[in-house]
Amino acid sequence: MNKMVNTAGVVFMAFLLAGCQSTEKDAVDTDVKQVDETAKEEVETNEQMDTETDEGKTVNVTPDYFIETDTYDTGREFLTMFTINRDDGKDKRREERLVASLMENDPSEQKILESYTKLMVDGANLKVDFQEDGNVLSATSAQHTMFYDSLFGISHLYGIEEITFVNPKGEENITVAERKVDAPIVVADERGNSQGYYTIYDKEGKRTWFIPAGELDEGAEGEALSFQETIEMMQTVNQEDAYYASAITEGLEVVDASLEDGVAIVHYTMDEEEVSASDRIVFENAMQLAALDFDANELQMVNETQRQNKIFPFEEPS
Repeated sequence: MNKMVNTAGVVFMAFLLAGCQSTEKDAVDTDVKQVDETAKEEVETNEQMDTETDEGKTVNVTPDYFIETDTYDTGREFLTMFTINRDDGKDKRREERLVASLMENDPSEQKILESYTKLMVDGANLKVDFQEDGNVLSATSAQHTMFYDSLFGISHLYGIEEITFVNPKGEENITVAERKVDAPIVVADERGNSQGYYTIYDKEGKRTWFIPAGELDEGAEGEALSFQETIEMMQTVNQEDAYYASAITEGLEVVDASLEDGVAIVHYTMDEEEVSASDRIVFENAMQLAALDFDANELQMVNETQRQNKIFPFEEPS
């Protein structure tokens, strides 16, 4: 759940689902916490308590995560928002989950990835084999931005380092969404440093989305941050009247954050009377996205108030 900070009269815009539709502004009372219905469902479906000792509880979460995207219209530009969901029932391999995430969240009007491609994953490489060429792959300038932001963002959050486009003749030479591609694309060169994530609450869908801080007027102005510095930065919103908020809502306090040997660890405390289960899930989701940006294999969320260590794996057990 998301609570807006440092604002007096915040205005939300409705979410753009496809194309370039006009948005409608709705006033929001920033003193009232919003209920994230998706987060409430995750509380019930994604936790499995494995052990309980004198030192506390350990909860292992399914490794099957999916990335979703949507688009937010600021009135000046379109920003791609992300969220992460874990589903213990689908039982798909990483490659299958990546392909599903890309196809189900393709923002292009003609659903380019689902309609005209075959996607193949080999380790950190993604091959996009196009079955059609020409006008069917065209897009407006706005959809160009949304298509590639979603493609690169989702790919990055699954550990993809390089993407190859191949035309119907098997050649690395094709124009897709107004971009000519004739060589492998290095994802890190395209996405840049996210510098953590801030939240936007979709009132209509009753769910929280996350926008990379690097897309906002927040962060260290492009400077590379460590994982610990990123988490520290995510605790505050510097812009007045911001349409986004910190995922670390009032009542939550990060005590320490570290990343070593692929394991990200966040120690935190919480005011149990002020922080709801939905607040905690939104917080955990933001930490997962931040950890994935640093290529973590696992995130441990250590709740020192409840003496619980919740483990989020990003790779399937070997």
